[in-house]
Amino acid sequence: MKPVRVAICDDDSMEREFFYHMCRKVKNEKDIQIQIRQYESGEDLLFHFEDTKVLHSVDIVLLDISMPGKNGMEVAKKIREYGFQGAIIFITHSTNPDHFRAAFDVQAFNYITKDNDVNNRFIEIFIKAVKEVQHRRSKTLIFSSIAETRQIDIDDISHFEVEDHVITVYYGQGQSFKFISTLSKVGSLVYGEDFIRVHRSYLVSVTHILSLNSSENSIEMMNRTTIPVSKKYKATLREAVAAKKSGSESNEETNNKSTYH
Repeated sequence: MKPVRVAICDDDSMEREFFYHMCRKVKNEKDIQIQIRQYESGEDLLFHFEDTKVLHSVDIVLLDISMPGKNGMEVAKKIREYGFQGAIIFITHSTNPDHFRAAFDVQAFNYITKDNDVNNRFIEIFIKAVKEVQHRRSKTLIFSSIAETRQIDIDDISHFEVEDHVITVYYGQGQSFKFISTLSKVGSLVYGEDFIRVHRSYLVSVTHILSLNSSENSIEMMNRTTIPVSKKYKATLREAVAAKKSGSESNEETNNKSTYH
């Protein structure tokens, strides 16, 4: 299971550290892999979230409302405009009813006030958010041909190949299924699920990439399939493979200010 990636945005360093350690507490008590990044301002978070790789790698944003510069509501609205699909949890001292109403406008997962019961309230809500992330990741896709419909777990999919408008999805232990579609439509179905285009005919799961050859002209998948790589996709692929390697080397959470890897 991939780690749950959390972004904490609060201008108060003590508050950031508090919620950082609360996330660690959940990680240790519930044995959940969690990676954390801290941001000291809304502008800082937005700067990093402009990178789509960061935007779509984050699962949960813990967001203070009352911050200098862009406040939490403005930041939440902006990242939704960017296309952020994860959970937003507001963490704030504010009891302004307008803020509660505004939270619905940005489809906030929940709203936590920093009061005497913040510890218990945070743990309860954060665990629910983590379960929602895990449930979303376990979703399946349904593909249909003329004669058959097949339901496939996204995590089991190695790659998609297109030839003459016929898509073949490769998954599981050497299984495959053919259906009529386009790679663009399939790409929309798996958006945010760590799939990348490497060739006009191939869409691959980054988690199923075994290695990138030295010339970067092809990749080997975990099912031992060799897939060609087009020149235009080499840079994106290189970054994806590097990010995967970085993530596999360390599943420990970190509170530095770099982007997600």
